[in-house]
Amino acid sequence: MKQFYIQFGENIARIHEWGDKNNPQIICFHGLGSTSLSFIEVAESLKHKYHILSFDLPGHGKSGAFKTDEEYGADHLVKWVIELIERIGEDSFHILAHSWGASVALHYAAECPEKVDKMLLLDGGYHNFEMEYNYFTELVKSKKIDYKPMCSLEETIKWYENDFDEFIFDDKSSFLEAEKANHRRTPELREVAIYDLMREEGSKIHFHATGNTARGVIKFQYHSQQTLKFSQLKSEILLIYVDHPDHYFDIRKLMVKTFEQKVKVTTKVYRHTTHMVHWDRPHETIEEIKNWFK
Repeated sequence: MKQFYIQFGENIARIHEWGDKNNPQIICFHGLGSTSLSFIEVAESLKHKYHILSFDLPGHGKSGAFKTDEEYGADHLVKWVIELIERIGEDSFHILAHSWGASVALHYAAECPEKVDKMLLLDGGYHNFEMEYNYFTELVKSKKIDYKPMCSLEETIKWYENDFDEFIFDDKSSFLEAEKANHRRTPELREVAIYDLMREEGSKIHFHATGNTARGVIKFQYHSQQTLKFSQLKSEILLIYVDHPDHYFDIRKLMVKTFEQKVKVTTKVYRHTTHMVHWDRPHETIEEIKNWFK
């Protein structure tokens, strides 16, 4: 694994690289709160077959953050991605993307369809937050559920701002143990990815991304189905979505169905799997990559 940085204009981005440049290229887009090392298990397993690049999106890992919420909007963010990939991408390549990264990757693919061969989306790109909010609101009104999951824009922003800014520990080992508790398995490579989530500030260990970044990203996500130019997507797309938590599965299926009406896509559901597909099911994810990108 190699780490390097790219400076373009006022921006700086960190990239991790695996494999031989003569092999087919995969460019990875991580999700909100993750870093480029989110894909370390997958990349280490596939580095002899592919040339893999995974970069930190703005405000994540070691890539510089944007100053305003507006800069995390589709136009500015996609321009950032285009400028970066012009410097690191081949003439054409595959895309592997998770969560928010899948939404960003779709926006990129719509702007640069000639660059993207195939896409594999890990529980991302199909989310429609307005649809989700209306769905749960109706369930509450009809008394089919006695709770209302957090899904309005304001509620989601507040939760993420607090979650990111208040995730503070006295030392790295405490941070590591707290983060490990959120996942089903933590092999050695996973710990490398978790350490990458840490940011030292004074005598404390903070989460690498800030509440300001989270707010900008959530705003992008809430408008992503309106800003995405579906008609310009030309790549073959495989979407893997999940069934956990259980009370979100029905709305996930509805959102996937709506997504399928807008773009040609192959879909597959992973049962008993959380949103972190490639962490819960790394071996299956690796096999999907090899079969889809062959």
